[in-house]
Amino acid sequence: MENKEKLEIVGLDEKPKYWDERYMDGIEKMTPRMYDVLKEEDVRMQVRDGVTLAVDIYRPDTEEDIKFPGLVAFSAYGKSIQTMDRISMQFKTVLFDHTIEAGDIYEYVKHGYIVVVPDPRGIGKSEGAWDGLYGRQEQEDCYDVIEWTAALPYCNGNIGMIGISYFSILQPVVAALQPPHLKAIMMVEVVDNMYHHNYPGGVFVNRSFMYTDFCPDVNSMSTAERTYTTEELKARIEKRLSDPDINHSALYSGILNCWPPRNQTYFFDMLLHDDDSDFWRERSIESHPEDIKVPMYLISEYYELGRFSQGPFFLFTHGDMSVPRKLAAPEEHDALHLPHRIMTPEYLRWYDYWLKGIDTGVMDEPPMKLLVRGINKFRYEYEWPLARTQWTKYYLRDGGLLSTEKEKDEHVEPTVLNHKSPYEGGSNETYAVPNVVFRTPVLEEDVEVTGPIVMHLMCAIDKTDANFTVMLNDVPPEGEGRPLNLVTGNLRASHRGLEKKELKPWELNNDHTRKVPVVPGEINEYTIEIMNTSNVFRKGHRIEVEVKNYDANPYHWMVQLPNSQDIEYKIFVDSVHNSYINLPIIPYSDEEQWIR
Repeated sequence: MENKEKLEIVGLDEKPKYWDERYMDGIEKMTPRMYDVLKEEDVRMQVRDGVTLAVDIYRPDTEEDIKFPGLVAFSAYGKSIQTMDRISMQFKTVLFDHTIEAGDIYEYVKHGYIVVVPDPRGIGKSEGAWDGLYGRQEQEDCYDVIEWTAALPYCNGNIGMIGISYFSILQPVVAALQPPHLKAIMMVEVVDNMYHHNYPGGVFVNRSFMYTDFCPDVNSMSTAERTYTTEELKARIEKRLSDPDINHSALYSGILNCWPPRNQTYFFDMLLHDDDSDFWRERSIESHPEDIKVPMYLISEYYELGRFSQGPFFLFTHGDMSVPRKLAAPEEHDALHLPHRIMTPEYLRWYDYWLKGIDTGVMDEPPMKLLVRGINKFRYEYEWPLARTQWTKYYLRDGGLLSTEKEKDEHVEPTVLNHKSPYEGGSNETYAVPNVVFRTPVLEEDVEVTGPIVMHLMCAIDKTDANFTVMLNDVPPEGEGRPLNLVTGNLRASHRGLEKKELKPWELNNDHTRKVPVVPGEINEYTIEIMNTSNVFRKGHRIEVEVKNYDANPYHWMVQLPNSQDIEYKIFVDSVHNSYINLPIIPYSDEEQWIR
């Protein structure tokens, strides 16, 4: 059978870009689009402590005695909006709606799945008090929804999970609880470490403000208020308010000055826990990946913010390695459209295999497929980092040069960066924050960078603490546009690694559980994690490293918190103090690896 005929059976007009014509055996066995959709709204169910949740059920409308697998979509964005009738809209467009993330619900039902979408406790029409994102309460409630779905009379007892972002970040921590009827998961955007999602390298990013803004909570209470005594809680609030960076923000200090702390409760929790702690570990799969025992499909997006390009690769390489897993990096975050439909065919292929027992061929492919940016082609890989990686140090040199050759002169003056407080006259415009840049000469041939990246910065600051923001940029030829920020890394100086030990090129040893003040003027090595990427820097382009205090990006709800003090950074670029970025250069790829 021709591939075109196979696609017609599945109801596709064209092959998804991430499908390979060589690996399409089994596509024709997938359940075709054949059912109408029956919706049951506001069905009541009880979780283990007796709290009642409101649930919407979407199921195939058929009189036949057929039992279908179930898909659970769980988030605090509210169930009522997840099937709004609208086209998919691109991220950053005016009418983009961040909260419609459950996916293509009607399409799943038409292909023979039950989809269950609850309002979590304290959200929408459900009882109880919302406890914020991804905590133990939410994990256990989702576990109970999975088991309740499996017991529905028209369910075959095999359950998966769907949805991107919030819906996906919850999946691995729920799977680690091992609900008996959860048989597989598939995640688009995975976070390994929730602390670094909100405090990358210890630098505060206010991304969680939007969550409590977007979630229709009717009753909520922070984890901190549940956990600490009144005296302990007030002491923690006072300590956080003593941070001058926090106290320069009306938003942050306003939330922390509420009593009882019932305004923006999850964001309040996030503000209060500025070092890595049990609060974050409870919400992070990084601490216990071995507890996941079901097959995982991990989708990474290329994104300059957050952990979305870190989490999938962490789970691909950690935990119980006998568990089947696949990884794909199919798109850039800026290309993201919601409702999310680009991966629907892959969801159906994955879950037909694991929940219906249909050999769709999904497990015949190599385990990893990556979109290589710069040339926009898909390629198969087998491991991470790639075995053929040539780890190459690009040294920061005098005069803003970035070079694979070390500096030979030990007397070169350091490069100085002067951060001016944006609260006291310094710039806070997107492209005008004080920075220093280091660029390669114009590339004479294509250079591919694929893998994890670490910056090693030899630097002295004139304060006891400071933020570092490092950006890896692709600079086009002059006159062809602005540099493209590919990935970003951050570090709070007081979280630097104090233990000296042998590290692999992609490893770090920073301590984020405490702050150790810096001795002003002391030269320290700061190792800064830069997010994973895959990009070909084309001939005629230049590779750029940009260093600054914070990134005043255009996302009004995702802003790195700048230091409120003026800070002088001396970045050492001489032959004794080597500052460099360690790039994973890929020297070649076999022709057979490229997706056709």
